Order: sequence, then C-alpha cells, then structure tokens
Amino acid sequence: MNNWFKIIALSLLLVFTSGKAQDKLMIGEKQNLFSKVLNENREIWIHLPKTYNDNTINPAKYPVIYLLDGEINFEYYTGLTDFIARTPYADIPECIVVGIKNTERTRDLTPTKSQKKSPVNPNITLFADSGGSEDFLKFMQEELKPFVNKNYRTQDYSVLVGHSFGGLFAINTFLLHPDYFNAYVANDPSLWWDNKVTIKRTKEYLEKNKNFPAKKSLYVSQADNEEQQKNWNSDMTQAIEEFKGMIEKNGSLNYKHRFFEGETHGTVSYPGNYEALKFIFKGFRTDIKQLAKNPKLLEEEYQKFSEKLGVEFIPSETYLNVVIKFMKSNGFKESETYFMNLKDKYYPEK
Repeated sequence: MNNWFKIIALSLLLVFTSGKAQDKLMIGEKQNLFSKVLNENREIWIHLPKTYNDNTINPAKYPVIYLLDGEINFEYYTGLTDFIARTPYADIPECIVVGIKNTERTRDLTPTKSQKKSPVNPNITLFADSGGSEDFLKFMQEELKPFVNKNYRTQDYSVLVGHSFGGLFAINTFLLHPDYFNAYVANDPSLWWDNKVTIKRTKEYLEKNKNFPAKKSLYVSQADNEEQQKNWNSDMTQAIEEFKGMIEKNGSLNYKHRFFEGETHGTVSYPGNYEALKFIFKGFRTDIKQLAKNPKLLEEEYQKFSEKLGVEFIPSETYLNVVIKFMKSNGFKESETYFMNLKDKYYPEK
C-alpha cells in the first residue's frame, strides 16, 4: 500500500512539475552568428516587443536598439523598454532590442591601439588588445544588421547604446559614421582614451563641418565620480566636460547631457538609459483625453514626430484599439467613428 502511495505521489509530482516547466516567462532568444569580419562566432540576444507575435493584430515593424555589453544590460534594459512603451502611457514606440554579448571587449570597443604603459611595470603596455572598433563596427553594419533585418520585422530606425568603452564606441561611431544609426546613447563614456583622441576627432569634425547631421540624436550621461577623483576617473570627468562644451557651443545637434548625482560609473547606465529613451523619442506620447476633443490631433502629432526623427511613424494598431475603446466607454461617438475609420486606413482588414 505504501509503495502504491509513493508511486501515485511521484506521478502527481511529475505531472505538476512538467506543467510548471511549460509556464515560463521569456524575455528573449539567443542567436549565434558567425562573423567573417571578426573570424569568430558572436552570440546575440534578441528581445521582441510584446505585440510582435500577437495574431489578433496586423504584423507591424519596429525600431531596433543595438545594446552593447549585452550580458550585463539585456535583462534590465528589455524590461525598461517594455515598461515605457506600454499603452496608453507610451513614451516610446515598442522596440526590438538586440543585445551583443562580448568576446574581446577592449578590442572591439576602443578606436585606437593603446600605447599606455603600466605605472608598475613600464615594460607592459596596458590594454594591449585594443584598437579594433572599426572591425567590430563593420561586423555590426555589414553582418549583424542585415541578419536582424532579414529575420525580424524591423523599421528603418535604429539606436546604438553603450556604456564606458561602449559609450566611447558610440561617440566614435557617431563622429566617423553618423548615418549608421539614427540615435546614439553614451553612458559615462571613456573619452579619456588614448590622450583624449575622441576629443581631438570632435574638434576636427567641427573644423571641417559647420553642423552635425540633421535628424540625429546624441545623449550622454555622466556619473558622479567625485568620491573617486583619482587616476582615470578624474581624466574621464574632464574629458566628458570638454566634449559637452564643444557640442553645446556648436548647438546644431539634438543633444542632451545629464549629470547624475550619487550615481557611480557602474550604476549610471540604468537612469541614463531611461532618460535617453525618453529624450530620443520625445514627442511620441499623445494625450488620449485631448484626442476626444480633437481627433485630428493624433495624426498631426505623429506627423510632427516623424518629421523630427526623419522616419515615418504611425499609431500602432494596439494604441488605436485602446483609443477606440476609450471613446466608446465614455460616449464620444463621433471620435469613436473617426478612429475606427483611421484604423481601417492604416490597418485594412485582409
């Protein structure tokens, strides 16, 4: 009897366990891509918006965010983007997030070969494997982005996000290849690198060009490193401030700099990335209550937003469904009809 009881109990346990195993919360998928440019396999983490596989709406295309240091940032960043893209309070459009896992981080993210000697042993060169950012960028532009565009429904709008060496990489990409991305985020960038070579490149750019490219955005966050004002932290602060002065003096770029009091180099990315997304997509949010009084306002605001970013954006079908439901539940018949017709215009039934 006891044996039968044990068998039944074990069987029930297996059933419940297997049932629970199927009920998982997934934030992304891993893809492996062999890079001919880098001659190595690269692991890529992909996060799709919540509506991506919703079969109750028409398939949509989404902006893409390329996130450096994926293994560190992917988990919190994907939750962050989902949170501020939720209707009806969305400050940003839903986005595909592509996290890039590191192999040789210093090699990939630094623009020049280091000549800096160790203060302890002058026979040792620090960061000896540095200076490969152009190859890494070539991998992103010629291999990764085509792979993502081929396998996912992407809109022609992309953002590059980096921290520290990744922020250095983002700013150098902006200076040398501004058309590769629409917006750039550099959290506490290591602009001290190689005797501030990126500061020199910025000066050279401004000497050759009157203005920065139109429709581009650059966000730079700065950590509060006052408690650690020794060695590279002091150099980093000075370099970021120098860069800020040059960009703001020129005044032609959609640029924002934010100093985060109390945030260290290791923590500044979280608040920086939140604010950066709201800055880049400023103008995306619409007031659903105002739409009840003036239905045409939605199209007008999306037109302004599209002109600002240089890419056409239209209201998502999910948002239009929310607007229609709001109008219906509050008795705004004319507005309800207007938005139903607008939905049919953007998303005609098959």
